[in-house]
Amino acid sequence: MSERVDPQELQEQLAQYGYASYLVTTSADLRPHTTHVIVNLVDGCLLAKVGRKTAANIRDRALVSLLWMPIEPGGFSLIVDGTGIANSEGDEHSVAVTVTAAVLHRNADPQGGYQADCAPLDGRS
Repeated sequence: MSERVDPQELQEQLAQYGYASYLVTTSADLRPHTTHVIVNLVDGCLLAKVGRKTAANIRDRALVSLLWMPIEPGGFSLIVDGTGIANSEGDEHSVAVTVTAAVLHRNADPQGGYQADCAPLDGRS
């Protein structure tokens, strides 16, 4: 995903999906590390408090993804990719993610009710 993200459209999606998300980083052995976070969108960046391991992962490998589950059955997931910067002060860790791409995505209905869809949040209608 490499589309320009419309910050206003992302804010509108967050208002619908909520601010609780799953943050996916990559550990030293290149395995995915997933954690639950609460995000705030400030000046186009997603900010969240994280744990020590997540902060360390982001310092070493800055590419991250955030995932919001569908709001209703058959609905779209919100997937956001970005570049993170970890900050640590004592035992407090946080991350600022600069959003590089975001899409609404759903798989096809196995019963044939709808096709797979993917719509970038890039300001295009």
